[in-house]
Amino acid sequence: MVAVSAPLVSVVTPSLNQGRYLREAIESVRAQTYSPIEHVVVDGGSTDETLDILSEYDHLRWVSEPDRGQSHALNKGFARAAGEIFGWLNADDLAVAEGVRALTESGAGLVYADVTRVNDDRIDPRRIRSRPRWDLWTELNEGNGVYSPSVFFTREAFEAAGCIDESLHFSMDYDLWLRIGKRFGVQRVDAVWSMQRYHDASKTISRMDAFWPERLAVSRRHGGRLVSPLLIRRYAGAGRLAHLLNSAAAAMYMAKERRFRTLMARLRAALGGG
Repeated sequence: MVAVSAPLVSVVTPSLNQGRYLREAIESVRAQTYSPIEHVVVDGGSTDETLDILSEYDHLRWVSEPDRGQSHALNKGFARAAGEIFGWLNADDLAVAEGVRALTESGAGLVYADVTRVNDDRIDPRRIRSRPRWDLWTELNEGNGVYSPSVFFTREAFEAAGCIDESLHFSMDYDLWLRIGKRFGVQRVDAVWSMQRYHDASKTISRMDAFWPERLAVSRRHGGRLVSPLLIRRYAGAGRLAHLLNSAAAAMYMAKERRFRTLMARLRAALGGG
């Protein structure tokens, strides 16, 4: 019997002046028990200690030059990657073997799991659970339930869905998951695959005012409702008012769907379709 070789996994790390965290990310990938694996670091022209750190590692594939932001850096990294399976790493821990196994066993185009979220000093670690089950309606209207550090996807799915949208700066992962999910299976695994570090410079914290409009725009781009639970939660929180607004919106959309069905039935009857 011919032995089947394990697929090459390409992990891409975009970086810009992240030297204080970069070594941990590199060591995390290097410590993986899975093989074969390559680590591609795309640096945007850092002025901190990043280049000194990158130069210490002979196994890395890396480039340092100005780019047009994180989305552009990721596209550059995946264009350089040779693997059959992709992942991207901004944090410092990753479970590559489990991700490969999940992709292989499920036949999905994308698999995801939970993250352990830590503060900048690694104090107060806590498990943040991803959405228990992936379905398109929920992702569109409730928002992104998948954490990018704990995601692996196939090259086939990535290339079929298209590259990362470089016009997006905050929700490029959400947009990609939706595009892959429309064409390929998506599977969640009940496990923790990575660590996600939250600090004051994190984009989801430091630029929240820009983050939310882009997320809403991505939702609507792919067919999310105009008045969605995502929109309501943003402006009404998660209390009683939000519950009432969600109920009202659901009733409105159900009434609209009934009217549409009635109209289509009348149209078929008029055309002799029964």
